[in-house]
This record gives sequence, structure tokens and C-alpha cells, in this order.
Amino acid sequence: QVHQGKGKRILREVLQRYVPEHLFARPKMGFGIPIGDWIRGDLKDWAESLLSKSALESSGLLQSTPILEAWKDHKLQGADRQYELWTILMFQAWMEKTKGNI
Repeated sequence: QVHQGKGKRILREVLQRYVPEHLFARPKMGFGIPIGDWIRGDLKDWAESLLSKSALESSGLLQSTPILEAWKDHKLQGADRQYELWTILMFQAWMEKTKGNI
């Protein structure tokens, strides 16, 4: 229910009794996911296998050279290429999972 331009009126009224207003009366905020750190750390071996030259070229759809350059640049922390690399990693993981089933 919207009341004076604000939704969740009942929830806000209950919260006011128990929680300081500055903790809930603020705009929505997103949160970051540390993809870049993950693929440099815990997921590095997985990323390396999917971003190898042979894995990248196996589908015949990707050019390995610019991807490998971006991966190298990201690993050395010279650039933040996490979003581009994550997209490629997801594509590669999907291709690997569906190999022969397309």
C-alpha cells in the first residue's frame, strides 16, 4: 500500500518503534559482487581453464587474442575487466555444459 508516496506503510510504522529511522528510511541501494577478486582468487583455476586458447577457440565463435589480452590485463590488476570476462566465462561454461546437446 502506498501512503504519501511511500510504500510498505505498515512495515515502516512497525520499524519506527524498534529501529532507528536512518537505517530504513533511505533510498534502495544495490550491492557489489566481487567478481574480479573471485576470478583472480578462488575461481582462478576455473577461469584459466575456460579462458585457455584452446577452450576459447573450440566453439569457433570467439577470437582468443583480445580475450586472452583482457584476461592477462585483469590478472595483473592493470585494468578491471571483470564484467567482460564474466560474460565470456558464463558463455564458455554454458558451451561446455551443452557440448553436443545444441
